[in-house]
Amino acid sequence: MSLAEQFNGTPAGANRAGLAADFDGAKPAEILAPLPAGEYQARAVDARLDESRRGTPFYGMRLEIASGEHIGRRLVAKWYLSGAALPYSRRDLAALGLTSFAMLERGAVPAGLVRLRVALRRGDDGSMFNEVRAVLPMGNEAKPAPVAPAPAPVAAVNPEPVPPATTGDLPAGLVDDGLL
Repeated sequence: MSLAEQFNGTPAGANRAGLAADFDGAKPAEILAPLPAGEYQARAVDARLDESRRGTPFYGMRLEIASGEHIGRRLVAKWYLSGAALPYSRRDLAALGLTSFAMLERGAVPAGLVRLRVALRRGDDGSMFNEVRAVLPMGNEAKPAPVAPAPAPVAAVNPEPVPPATTGDLPAGLVDDGLL
């Protein structure tokens, strides 16, 4: 049975004649090269719990570049939720405000802009692709190391020798007879 037969010849909610005209008149999208490696401002579009082909659960988030020459391009970030990866995923998602499993089940995404660290990778077949290495909240740029205070100015050295102090130079009441 064909897909069209499964849907009685018309996709649900579609006007067949209109859909045919739209499809036949649509210009094919261009094939886009991967983004250059670097940091980008983006916003989360949506997210969901899913699992890899091998059955490892992960939280996947679609992100859209929000500024610059690559505005509108979309990338996917994944946080694995099993084994040794779970503490790191928990840390990274908490930094984005996703602090409970219930939020992940709802497909919650961070509000506002985030920073993406994007790497350029080469696949086994030689093709290039992007990998999202980090999704960070905005405003958490690395803070510069504290600057040490400037040393206090050194007083000028008195070229004349100073005579040693005597008990007569001390305030009254500090001298104990017989000790000094």
